[in-house]
Amino acid sequence: MTADTPSETPVRFRDLGPLEIERGGEVSAVGGARLESALALLLIHGGHTVGVDALCEAMWGERGVDRSVSTLDSHVWRLRRVLEPGRARGAASKVLVRDPGGYRLVLAGDDATDSGRFVRLATAAADRLAAGDAAGALQQASRAAALWRGRPYGVAADEDWAHAAVARLDAVRAGLRETHIGALLGTGAPEQALGELETALAEEPLRERLWLLRMTAYRDAGRRAEALRAYTDARTVLVDELGVEPGPDLKALHAELLRDDASAPVAAPARAEPPQHLPAARNRLVGRERETAEIAGLVAPGRLVTLVGAAGCGKTRLALEVARETAPPGGSWFVDLTVATPERVPETVASALELPAPGPVEPADALRRFTSARRMLVVLDNCEHVLDAVAELVEEMLVEGSQLAVLATSREPLEVDGEEVVALAPLTSAAAVELFLDRLDALVPGGVRDDESMADVRDIAEAVDGLPLALELAAGRARAYTLTEIASQVRADASTLSRVGRGRGTNHHRTVRDAVGTSYRDLPEPLAALHRAVGAVPGPFTVDVAAALTGMTTTDAVDGTAALVHRSMLSALGPLRVGGVSRFAQLATVRGHAVHEADRAGEDPAARRDAWVEGLARAKPRLGAHTMASWYAALDDDLASIRATMQRTLVDAPTPLGATLAARLGLYWAFSGMALEGDRWRDAALRTLGAELVDPVDRVLLLLGNANSRLVQGDPAVGRVLVRDALAVAESLTGDDAVIVCDDLAVTTGPLRRVGDAEVLAEVAAATRRLAAGAPELDVVVRHTELVADAAADPRPELVARFAALHDDARAADNLYTAWSAAAGAATIALAADRPDQALPWARATLQASADAGLRDNAYALELYGLTLGRSGEDATALRVLGAAEAQHRAAGVPWPRNEEMSTLLATITTRLGATVADRARAEGARTSLAEFLA
Repeated sequence: MTADTPSETPVRFRDLGPLEIERGGEVSAVGGARLESALALLLIHGGHTVGVDALCEAMWGERGVDRSVSTLDSHVWRLRRVLEPGRARGAASKVLVRDPGGYRLVLAGDDATDSGRFVRLATAAADRLAAGDAAGALQQASRAAALWRGRPYGVAADEDWAHAAVARLDAVRAGLRETHIGALLGTGAPEQALGELETALAEEPLRERLWLLRMTAYRDAGRRAEALRAYTDARTVLVDELGVEPGPDLKALHAELLRDDASAPVAAPARAEPPQHLPAARNRLVGRERETAEIAGLVAPGRLVTLVGAAGCGKTRLALEVARETAPPGGSWFVDLTVATPERVPETVASALELPAPGPVEPADALRRFTSARRMLVVLDNCEHVLDAVAELVEEMLVEGSQLAVLATSREPLEVDGEEVVALAPLTSAAAVELFLDRLDALVPGGVRDDESMADVRDIAEAVDGLPLALELAAGRARAYTLTEIASQVRADASTLSRVGRGRGTNHHRTVRDAVGTSYRDLPEPLAALHRAVGAVPGPFTVDVAAALTGMTTTDAVDGTAALVHRSMLSALGPLRVGGVSRFAQLATVRGHAVHEADRAGEDPAARRDAWVEGLARAKPRLGAHTMASWYAALDDDLASIRATMQRTLVDAPTPLGATLAARLGLYWAFSGMALEGDRWRDAALRTLGAELVDPVDRVLLLLGNANSRLVQGDPAVGRVLVRDALAVAESLTGDDAVIVCDDLAVTTGPLRRVGDAEVLAEVAAATRRLAAGAPELDVVVRHTELVADAAADPRPELVARFAALHDDARAADNLYTAWSAAAGAATIALAADRPDQALPWARATLQASADAGLRDNAYALELYGLTLGRSGEDATALRVLGAAEAQHRAAGVPWPRNEEMSTLLATITTRLGATVADRARAEGARTSLAEFLA
């Protein structure tokens, strides 16, 4: 290959403004917002692997992780064509290479990106100015400034994942502007410098360095009065906006001007690096760019910033990173309070700050005197066990006018006036994987090389909830265990992770369980009991569950849950829906500690959990009642408790309770997008429990639930057998049991109608009438089964009126299930008579009744509505609705399209709209809820 072959020409990325690619002097666009976003993420991590999930999220947002690998690969192929247009077919890419778990952008040197060259030139300019070479600094600064075309990374500039990188470049640009102004002053051009300062201060009026340069420029231009006025303006802005006095440099220049003693022009004297009394960083900080930038922006003289979070979430490491990046002139200091007692907190801080023995002066007084006039930052680490003492000391140190900044880490806030609290969450899934791989490579270089290993890494990251300490300890096991074994270990109990070998951390970081234990030991017994009890829920839970697990009153549970959130022992997740109740959860590591402590105390909170779940399941309202919506919502809110109880009672130690739950929750699974999960639970109940252990009514419901699934999944022969088995068991039922079974028989008529089984439908209708025994409250249900059976036998047009009457009567009887089914019957018969105009309002009524009943999913109602819209000529809307129906059918294991009519309709509409528009409409519909279609 010759040197002038296009694929060999170096690629340069113009990333300071709209993203562009420069090759051989020719500039070209990337081509599309998604490719720009992907390239921006790769540039930000230039030379490092970017995970598949992170790339998908960058291109498609939060739902991007649902995209298939093949979809991502197709976009990578397009990006490679832009980056290497001359690459031969089949040749490996030299610019965008595939690594295990993701992709890596190969950059040809520091000048391969405008941002890299910009930083290099800006740094060189600052260095030359500090060395007294103002002319050289001006030349370098001008070259750097010419590269800036707008906000870095184009369309991605405002994305969360780009925030830290953009902020860093903005900070370099701000520094470059000051260097450029300083160089103008150093080369004798104060008037030109004043012109640039006018714009700079309008954009950043709180930047003291700009005010200092303005005063210097006025002084150098012989405009002493204006220099003094600039100081007054600066002080007004800083006091009004930040509540702080000007710094020592501004004050010193002001004093010189007042003495009329201003020295010869000094552009930018070299400054010594601020002293940093901080522990050494042994490894790089991963996944905290946004938090670092946020906290760095909060740290300021006279201010307390407290970083709170659960044990092991990386508070100390992040605080140290911030301290290094924001070190003020007086330096950054680190104080470890791990072993301090309340009465020795002032002495511990004074010792860390290397203060001499104060003699008769109290340590707190000595600290106040030492810190108040110094622009310094003090990190107070691990404050949770000495909160009151730390809070009292901070209040004494941060007196009015103090130049001290305090950054504290704790598991709960200090609650000092003016405190800025930043809650630190565990790492995102992509960052957690990156951290684990980083630490793993340090121990076992190249240890992850295939998709199977990456799957284990993702499992590990998920099992420890992205907790940095747990990820580091898990990586430490890689010399002894395979990744698959480590994944199994952390799934079993992440709290057992401990440091391998001697380690270099403090004792409270040697094991995850001990890290949690330091918080647990400080809890009063009611809170400790609540902590132990909620360990029985492996996921989100509500206060109702917390109260049931402990025997507390609801009021006490509300207060206790809030107290554990305050101490970072629980995470507050908020409601699932607008107007819903708040949910809470323990991190996996915290939950492991809770389970361990409950076992030590001889407690069995799981038994109380199971009893609560049973009560919720048995409180199921009558079929289609308007209260079903709130019941479904309650199940959603505490789904983790339900699943834990079903696992225990159907898999770990099967009991009749498991069968009852699998039977009574059938409709919930079916209409909440979890039909396949419902199948698994019912199969487990029928497989593991003999008929003699299962209540007859539960057995009927289990058989009918499985029959419905087999019918809709394309196995009508098995479905027919199961329905008849259920009818045989139901023959002996009476009273409330008969009522429950009648309701579920009405549900079964739908799948039977869709497969056209008129014979079994007639049997179901007869059985429903027999079980109802004339009970008035079952009249609508009996009419439902009989009318569906009649329609299957002879779908004559006059049945529309009967279905319409049944719909109205069902609504009056508070049976929204029969209401939507009757509306569907009316729409179906109208369509069969080629009357889409008559069918459309009834098809929409199916959606309305479904939503009123609290159903999140109803693939058949959506399918009918979409079919009716398509027959009415509303092509685009029809495809959106059918896209939702397809997504819900596939999630339930139902073939799609289900019949020839649907296949023909989809093909016809796609031809009319065009494949691109049609695909977009179906994809949009797949992300749209039933309620949104109504809106």
